[in-house]
Amino acid sequence: MHKPSARHLGSQLTIAVLGAVVAIALTGGGFAFAQEAPEAGVGVAEALAGPNTVNSAAIVNGSVTGQDIATGTIGRGDLKPGSLPSWAKVAGSTTGTLLSGRGVAASSHVGTGVYQVDFTRSIVGCGWSATLNDNDAGAATAGLITVERAASDDVDSLFVRTFNTAGSSANTLGSEGFTVIVTC
Repeated sequence: MHKPSARHLGSQLTIAVLGAVVAIALTGGGFAFAQEAPEAGVGVAEALAGPNTVNSAAIVNGSVTGQDIATGTIGRGDLKPGSLPSWAKVAGSTTGTLLSGRGVAASSHVGTGVYQVDFTRSIVGCGWSATLNDNDAGAATAGLITVERAASDDVDSLFVRTFNTAGSSANTLGSEGFTVIVTC
């Protein structure tokens, strides 16, 4: 009878182990290898959320700050609608004509030194301010200006009131007007 050599036993053992590995893999078993994951660094967010995406798993320390965002990578189109300030540049005098703006529907002259500016969204709970300005090349005439909600039931309009330096209601001069800004 032939006695198996150590070499022959080694190759049979290798075949048996390889067969067991294939059998485990084919029957749905698998192998898991653990490694310590980095808390931060290149590739961490991509591994958790995929390239060009961010989800809560990718926000390692619970917040996103300006330091986390590369300069020039976020534009106006990336911001939630309504997050940019609304503003209106208005010709004063007796016209109250809307010259330019963003998020504003119309403007009008209501009475001596009183102008109404209508925005395209609710301004309730927002901050607003106004300033006198010259709408041409030159210097604005000194005066006073105030701004308030047009009415308690009017959620998208402001009254802008202009006054002379003595505090009396007065229209702005022909080439002058005001700018009003609403930030929510």
